[in-house]
Amino acid sequence: MADEELETDTYDVVIVGSGIAGMATALALQPNLNIALINKGPLKECSTYKAQGGMAVAVGADDSPVEHLADTLRVGQGLCNKQAVEILVSEGPQTLTFLQSIGADFDKGENGLNLTREAGHSRNRIVHYFDYTGRHIAETMARETETRDNIHRLDNCVLIDILTGAQKCCGCVIQYNGCFKVLRAGVVVVATGGYSGLFARSTNSISSSGDGIAAAYRAGAAITDMEFVQFHPTTFTTLSGKVFLLTEALRGEGAVLLNHQGERFMFSYHPNGELAPRDEVSRAIFHEMKRESQEFVYLDARQLGKDYLANRFRQVYSELAKNDLFMEKDLIPIAPAAHYTIGGIQTDLWGRTTIANLYACGEAAATGVHGANRLASNSLLEGIVFGRRVAKTINQESSKPVSNCLLFSAVKQVGKYQQATEVGAALERVAGVIRRGRDMEAFLTELQQSAVMQGKPLADSKDYHDFNACQLAELLLEAALFRCESRGTHYREEYPQKNDHEFKKHIIQQWGKKAVMQ
Repeated sequence: MADEELETDTYDVVIVGSGIAGMATALALQPNLNIALINKGPLKECSTYKAQGGMAVAVGADDSPVEHLADTLRVGQGLCNKQAVEILVSEGPQTLTFLQSIGADFDKGENGLNLTREAGHSRNRIVHYFDYTGRHIAETMARETETRDNIHRLDNCVLIDILTGAQKCCGCVIQYNGCFKVLRAGVVVVATGGYSGLFARSTNSISSSGDGIAAAYRAGAAITDMEFVQFHPTTFTTLSGKVFLLTEALRGEGAVLLNHQGERFMFSYHPNGELAPRDEVSRAIFHEMKRESQEFVYLDARQLGKDYLANRFRQVYSELAKNDLFMEKDLIPIAPAAHYTIGGIQTDLWGRTTIANLYACGEAAATGVHGANRLASNSLLEGIVFGRRVAKTINQESSKPVSNCLLFSAVKQVGKYQQATEVGAALERVAGVIRRGRDMEAFLTELQQSAVMQGKPLADSKDYHDFNACQLAELLLEAALFRCESRGTHYREEYPQKNDHEFKKHIIQQWGKKAVMQ
């Protein structure tokens, strides 16, 4: 289908996604560039807005980027790109300065910023705004974008596909107000977030469905590290059935985990106890639940007291109170849930993908900073650091839209596929905290057999949502089956050890090609 068949608008830059990475890119672009900033849904539904804990940045008197680097590499289990991590940690202080310059505020004490500690960190280096740091940053950045005349926000848009021509990206197709529309551009930036919203239990909304990763894959971009999905150890299921995250900062400030016998158990699994890396804590909770035949363990914050809890953790305290639970006197039932996806569109250190004029940043990108397991509170920092690097590159290299753009047509004729809800339930079962090869193989076969060519076009955004879910699930399962070891967030029951000799590499997947490890 040629783009001439659809209504078309033209921009210098199209940024798909208006979370922290997308907005950071937009705000750092030259003011003479005409920018479309695409927003899938309300700001409160994006992962940035939901981030409670804070942003890791080495500004403490006892800290340095070298220490931050060491912690990130250690938690990443041998798969971090050291150069990318060096960029992340060294640009942390100036990132904090940038946020403060546009009006962001962070909690302070008598000696300056109130820095807290989270799991995997060796220092107190988390800047925060109570327990809704992401919301505060997102609202601050959104206000700033509204002051820029060259940034045009397009709300309630769904990315459908990426346009290519002359071996370059030249725009994208969206569904806007119920109609398909072409946005032609010299540059497209994918900042759509990750795909953990596909899991039945996720801290993210269903809008975190990996649309940008799926579209980039169909357009021919290299995708990497899809097997690595981080589960947050402490999530609470509300009376309405919603999964609500209980920030890691609670454990950083003294809350502990108890089993159903009222016993602390984390030191039986890891020497750092409750402050072990997230993958370790999630697996320990999983084992305790299985051992006790229970669906949850407990978070105990009673020793912190009501006044402190109600002030420091305002959002968490309020949400739990709505569910008739009060942290100063009640044990809180918690279990792990899908939280962050490390895999995504492969990029270089400046956000370039393997397709010219197509960039990616934030959770949609695989920059190499997280390795096999993300260090807590590095995600907000990564979104800004690499979003701004993308903008710097575009400012230097931006080009005009290519003529004769065509829709990548591989998806257009697929008519039979599972619904996203079915995919999410299956992923929860076979690709969760603990994975088994036979279970993943069975579901992968089921997906491949259902995705047959029928000549029926995908008609609307729901069709694409379902198809993307199937496509991303296949990529995740193929990579997870390829990696016959346990490393970071990827744990294979039949291969419980890390195997550096064979698997200290990244799995790369590309449309029409066999997955490779390099």
